[in-house]
Amino acid sequence: MTARGDENVPQRELNRVTAAEQNISLKHKLDALTADLETVKDAQQLTEYDLLHMENRRAGRDKYKTLRQIRGGNTKRRIDQYENM
Repeated sequence: MTARGDENVPQRELNRVTAAEQNISLKHKLDALTADLETVKDAQQLTEYDLLHMENRRAGRDKYKTLRQIRGGNTKRRIDQYENM
């Protein structure tokens, strides 16, 4: 696909707004639930993927931000970044 062909591809992740971002009350409830779950988490049961996920959350990364970042460059660079994930 050429760079011109990318212009017609919908990029929904660029305009994505989560329910938590739209509703402050829901965000506070989710934050409280997350804090409650953190207290009962068994640290000995954590896998490498759990640790990677926690690091990504601390850094503020999610799949939509990654997609936005990938789509920011030209087609060749995006393909290279995607293949190196």
